[in-house]
Amino acid sequence: MLRLRRYRVFLVFAVLFVILVVHLRKTSDWSHPAHVQDYNSPPQQEPDHDHVDTLPAKTPPPVVLKESSEVPLLPTSSHILAPIIAFSSSTAALAKSTALVPDEPLPKVVLPDRQPVPPTKVNGFESEDDIHAVAPPGRQEYPTFSAEAVSTIYWQKQKEHFPVATESLIQLPTGAPVKIPRIQHKFNDETPDAKINREKRQLKVKGEFKKAWTGYRSKAWLHDELSPVSGKFRDPFCGWAATLVDTLDTLWIMGLHDEFEEAAKAVDLIDFTTSPRGDIPMFETTIRYLGGLVAAYDVSGAKYKNLLDKAVELAEILIGAFDTPNRMPVLYYHWMPTFASQPHRASTRSNLAELGSLSMEFTRLAQLTKNPKYYDAVARVTNALADFQARGTKLDGVFPDNIDASGCNRTMPSLPQLPVAVNTPEGAFPTEAPVGYQATSPDPVAEPVPKKAGPKDDPSGPGTLEVQVSPGEASKARIVGWEESNESGNSKHKRDIVREAPAVNETSPTPTVDSVTGLPLDIPAAKAKIGAGLGDWDCVAQGLESYTSYYGIDKFSMGGGQDSTYEYFPKQYLLLGGLDDTYRKMYIKTVDAIRKWMLYRPMLPDNRDILFSGSVTTYGDPATDLTLTAEVEHLTCFIGGMIGMGAQIFGIDGDLELAKKLTDGCVWAYGATKTGIMPEGAIVLPCKSAEHCTWNETTYREYLDPLGYQRDKNVAEYDSNKKNREAELEAAKQQPPVSQQPLDEIVPAEASGRLSNSSDPAGAGNLVEKDVPASLKKRQSSPKDDLPNPLTHNFKDAAPAKADVPEAQPIPASARKTLTPDEMYYEQKSHVAESELENIATTSGHQVEKPLTEAQAPVVPGPPGDVTMIDPTIDPMRPLTHEEYVSQRITQEGLPPGFVSFKSKKYILRPEAIESVWYMYRITGDSTWQDKGWKMFEAIINATSTEHGHSAIYDVTLDDPVQVDEMESFWLAETLKYFYLLYSTPDTISLDDWVLNTEAHPFRRPIGV
Repeated sequence: MLRLRRYRVFLVFAVLFVILVVHLRKTSDWSHPAHVQDYNSPPQQEPDHDHVDTLPAKTPPPVVLKESSEVPLLPTSSHILAPIIAFSSSTAALAKSTALVPDEPLPKVVLPDRQPVPPTKVNGFESEDDIHAVAPPGRQEYPTFSAEAVSTIYWQKQKEHFPVATESLIQLPTGAPVKIPRIQHKFNDETPDAKINREKRQLKVKGEFKKAWTGYRSKAWLHDELSPVSGKFRDPFCGWAATLVDTLDTLWIMGLHDEFEEAAKAVDLIDFTTSPRGDIPMFETTIRYLGGLVAAYDVSGAKYKNLLDKAVELAEILIGAFDTPNRMPVLYYHWMPTFASQPHRASTRSNLAELGSLSMEFTRLAQLTKNPKYYDAVARVTNALADFQARGTKLDGVFPDNIDASGCNRTMPSLPQLPVAVNTPEGAFPTEAPVGYQATSPDPVAEPVPKKAGPKDDPSGPGTLEVQVSPGEASKARIVGWEESNESGNSKHKRDIVREAPAVNETSPTPTVDSVTGLPLDIPAAKAKIGAGLGDWDCVAQGLESYTSYYGIDKFSMGGGQDSTYEYFPKQYLLLGGLDDTYRKMYIKTVDAIRKWMLYRPMLPDNRDILFSGSVTTYGDPATDLTLTAEVEHLTCFIGGMIGMGAQIFGIDGDLELAKKLTDGCVWAYGATKTGIMPEGAIVLPCKSAEHCTWNETTYREYLDPLGYQRDKNVAEYDSNKKNREAELEAAKQQPPVSQQPLDEIVPAEASGRLSNSSDPAGAGNLVEKDVPASLKKRQSSPKDDLPNPLTHNFKDAAPAKADVPEAQPIPASARKTLTPDEMYYEQKSHVAESELENIATTSGHQVEKPLTEAQAPVVPGPPGDVTMIDPTIDPMRPLTHEEYVSQRITQEGLPPGFVSFKSKKYILRPEAIESVWYMYRITGDSTWQDKGWKMFEAIINATSTEHGHSAIYDVTLDDPVQVDEMESFWLAETLKYFYLLYSTPDTISLDDWVLNTEAHPFRRPIGV
């Protein structure tokens, strides 16, 4: 009792504490805040707009936090969690807030209510209330919340460091559009049967589109992409509903106007001023979002003004990426004020496609808004590219993969240094050093310094050939080494030559940058900035240059990383009504280089006359050092449409035939695989000549196995050695039995593999250890183990010892069987022969192919239900012959005839091949292109279809490909759009009225062209 009394006080306090906790839990509901919806609960219901007076009070906006005078916070991932909430719950964006006051309590993360914000009047909607869409029914995902997610960072308009004076803005070309030749074929009226067939196909395409769109609408609404297998979503871009924006014009073109209007309303729920991603990819955002909004506004007849307003809202953010000394854009724009407020240069390693594929979208926006600053931004990039092309690249007319767009030649002596960590009112952060300084500590995001190329930089591998082309003859590449030996030592590479300044002549372009400051001559305000605290420059001004400058090797292609820059030359020419001849000149120079250096014909069993555009590398003297890689890349398949359209626009004779062959090449690549789908990338065997190309099985197999001669030689050597050993063994068997020979001839002391005639106390017939050859000693157990010699085993009862088989267990002396002299002799001969055969592969003096494993060895099927056994007639030690090796490689890699290797076997729903097929049909009027496209469509649907949409696949060479669970936004924006247009009437998005950007978004061409 005394012990219990001691704890009464503690028990009383414990009971009171528990009561207090329960009371507080009921009043505050700590475990389940009322403002946070349960992850597993159904979505919140929309308020009834017909009974506004009965609605509960709106959730107040998040607390606006006061700026702190103390140490500001670093921007962390916790600051960008709140935007995910807004996107995930399909509601309006959170109210903006600023920096956190450290000594104040953390505010709760509140989900904004689902009541729409007050609408604004927008043309195209039935009423003002229709402007804001409601979230569709279905699965909605919400992120997990963190107590640290206390502040949302928003983009803010920054004061420009290098502004362009209003009077210096490059204006849109004015005047009446020039007369441009007709692009599209003049179609005749179709027959009733042709019309029925076309409309059936079109209806099937539309059905597949509606399936994918419904999956996105119900499972991934307002997110970037649908995961079509699992029914979840992905946000690989900025979380700004990429699929929704990308698909707007496709909805309208397919006549799904109700779905279009719903999506157009939902556009207002996207807040471009904040994102869970810290940087904005300029290229992807421009072609998908900005292009999607502008095109949707165009195709819908300028009825939905909110689409243009959102395009302007986005463009105002993106235009900040052009605020650099030479006005070249930062391609991954850090939009947060802490970073955006600092001066920056463009990257020294800018991707060509990302740099040169912004022009159409900003140009069309400038035309619609009459604001020249959007055109000025991209016109300066075009002028810089034109200047670079005029000065000459290592492959004249074509640009390298990576470009130094910084405008800064850092070869001058460095200036005083400044630490990378910069303190600003918004916090200390790692960023680029201000212009004119060098960082004193390594910057993890800094561009690597180009290194001088050496022998290791030389490309090699399957499909890599040196080519030379006769000047002036298009598509007549010849492979160096086919007719003559490849001599080296007489050619000079550009890397070995000291660079000289280009000569100035009357045709040289006027310099656009100051020779001292590196600033554009028409930006005087930027010069004043230098004296205002930005410091001196540590570099000499320059235009665009190759990333490898003048001493490395450059790669050139029409594939990923370069493609759309060239595509935009003729398209921008159309969009400007032919009033700027710069784009025509650049295209002509590019296509001349393509014909001369890049086109090749693959060697195929059916001798099909098709072409591909490969990638080439050169140090700057392509006539002697150019190397061609015979790539078959899906991204390059756009080139057929580009060259076909360019042939019509600029009247280039012969280019339309090239376009047909290039497009047919991609059609062939589709039909070559088991799925009927072209892989992401592969290598093929090119012909010596594009005109004379006949299939040669021997050449093809030698290309797959360059060591074929040595391989066959090794096999012949192996077979000869094996035959000799077998003959010796057979001869030994033909000798008289040991019992009929003198005892001293049984096992001479120096003989390898014969028995000693010395006495054996362990029993008759056992070997003496010193007389056993070394090849047999390794098969025996250690004498310390006190195990009997394996050769005392009965040959028929015990399996012969193998190097890879566990040693036999000891046999009791009572169970041993004593061998007769004849048995001992023949058994030892067989062991010696076996040991020598095992060593043939390594003692022949040649490196041989690794023998087949058990899994690779041919098998002999047994009766139904039995385990499949390895074919006993196959010698696993025998190396492969040339024919066997090639056949095995073709089977294991799934190589179709003509292919020599795969770079990637994936298919990610890409549109480039069907894009060119559509262009060929509209330009030529040949209905066979529709039939080719239909085979492609059926193959794609068969391999990619899922419950919720369509998925990328891992391997196009498999009969039953595995799906990746990813559906890119361009599946709805491009691929299915091109299939639909292939079976539409010719007046639907006519090439003479519209021009499509690289994301298939149609912009209206100037009237009167």
